[in-house]
Order: sequence, then C-alpha cells, then structure tokens
Amino acid sequence: MSPNQADRKEAERLTREPPPELVEETNRMHDAIPTSERPRHDAYLSIFGIVDAPEGGTMPKGQFELGWLAFNKFGKSIGELKDGDAAGDEKSSRQLLSVQKAYQDWRYGKLDIINTRFKLDSHHIQIMQAGLELGLRDLSPNELADCYDEVCNCRESHDPENMNKLRTRVIKLIDRLVKNLPAKQTT
Repeated sequence: MSPNQADRKEAERLTREPPPELVEETNRMHDAIPTSERPRHDAYLSIFGIVDAPEGGTMPKGQFELGWLAFNKFGKSIGELKDGDAAGDEKSSRQLLSVQKAYQDWRYGKLDIINTRFKLDSHHIQIMQAGLELGLRDLSPNELADCYDEVCNCRESHDPENMNKLRTRVIKLIDRLVKNLPAKQTT
C-alpha cells in the first residue's frame, strides 16, 4: 500500500472514529467562540460548503477535498462556484468543472493534492487563516514575518511586506465569505 493510500485510510478511520478527547476539545472550542465571532468561524466552514454546522458534526466523505480544491485553485468556496454555475456564469461553470475533475483524479489516485502546486500559496494561506483569530491579525509586518519564520515549515525567510499583503488578501477573502453567508448566520 502506498503512503498516500495509508494516509487516506487513516484519515477515513479518524473521520469515522475520532478520538473522544478530540471530540470533547472540539466541542469546548466551539462553545468558546463568542457569538460575535461565529460568522467569521462559519465563513471558514463555508469554504467546504458547510452551512449551519451542527456541534460535533463531521463532513461527508470527500467534501473537505472538494472544498479545499475549489478554494486553493480559485480562491472561492465550493458554494460560490456552485451558485455561479446555477446562475449561468460560464467562468464559474468552468471552474467548478475543473475542481470536479481534480477531485475525481484525487479520488482515483491520479492526483496527490497534498503535493499539488496551486496559483494560490495554500500552505501560507492556511497558516494565516488559522492564525488570524489567534493574534496574527494584530501583529506588525515585522512581527508577522518573524512568526512565520518560526511556525512555517517552508524553510524560507518571510518578507514582512509580502506577509502583510498575504494577511490583507486573506482578510478580504474571509470578509467576502462572511458577507456571502446566509442572513441568519451574520446576525
């Protein structure tokens, strides 16, 4: 069995049978999110097409990969691509088709999404997404670059100006996702 298949099997097992302490911690963290911050948290989930996520819920098999591919290929949530397709937007339709093809290639072992290079720098964006609400939003550009030098495993030095631009881009992406949440989630 290839390492990719072994990783996939382990991920599937952990999805079906998450460790109880992880489920408990996840629920505790969810409950600790202030009501005012929940729309921003829900915006992260909307990348994967999840709306009104139940506490302790899990994503259906493949939904994470489909959303991850859409976001990393085009900087859009899977829901945005589907909505654009349904509205007859040709660009969204073609992007959705590209994501679906990549998903099928991954599903049948023809694409290693972990090592796939995208137009967006998914590795640095993911760190920024996770870190914004943990304090990266408030750091100076130099502090932000120093933080990335410590936590990022790309082994490159991070330029303060580039990191600041990345932060601005990610904040705009998340703000757009928040704006596109259903009305009851943003109140």
